[in-house]
Amino acid sequence: MDVFSLTETEFFRKLTDGENDNLHIAYKEFVLQVSELCNKEPHKGCVISALLFVEVEISHLQTAAQRREVNDALVSFINKALCFVRQTLSHYKEIDFRAVGEENMLDRLGLDWKANKTDLIELGYAFKVANCFGTKLSAKDIIGRLARIFKVDMTESYIYKKYSEMRMRGRNSRTYFMDTLIDGLNSFMSKQDQED
Repeated sequence: MDVFSLTETEFFRKLTDGENDNLHIAYKEFVLQVSELCNKEPHKGCVISALLFVEVEISHLQTAAQRREVNDALVSFINKALCFVRQTLSHYKEIDFRAVGEENMLDRLGLDWKANKTDLIELGYAFKVANCFGTKLSAKDIIGRLARIFKVDMTESYIYKKYSEMRMRGRNSRTYFMDTLIDGLNSFMSKQDQED
């Protein structure tokens, strides 16, 4: 989530530019965006940061706008927006959020691995070698997490056994699954190139 998202709205732009045209429509869209942010963003801290940032920015606009004596309609919308953001922030801080368990989160992903377990192991080792998740996680850790995400039952001994078998494959290619992925993706893109 972008902390600056609320200050990048059409409403905020109109306030900073001193525009009055369709300000009521832009305000409604701003209110909907704040509401959507509060309802959909899973990280409470991110929402609070975005609300605090836009509160500070609108407060500054109010002061600057009043110093320049802009028109009454603009000042009115600045005051309404500021009040709305402060009230939302106040109520949002009071909401008690329950942590969602890991199993519930994984169930919501709805990703069931349909390929072979060995293919997942091959993919996990490729992620490890490429440092896709940094250097601290072992291949076993990466594969274990992928297995949980994709609902695959896999033991540590199975991982090492299958990796040993992969290493024994012919020297031309030990990465059957990765080769299939590469060939399939290249073929798919080539077909799209022909259709364009």
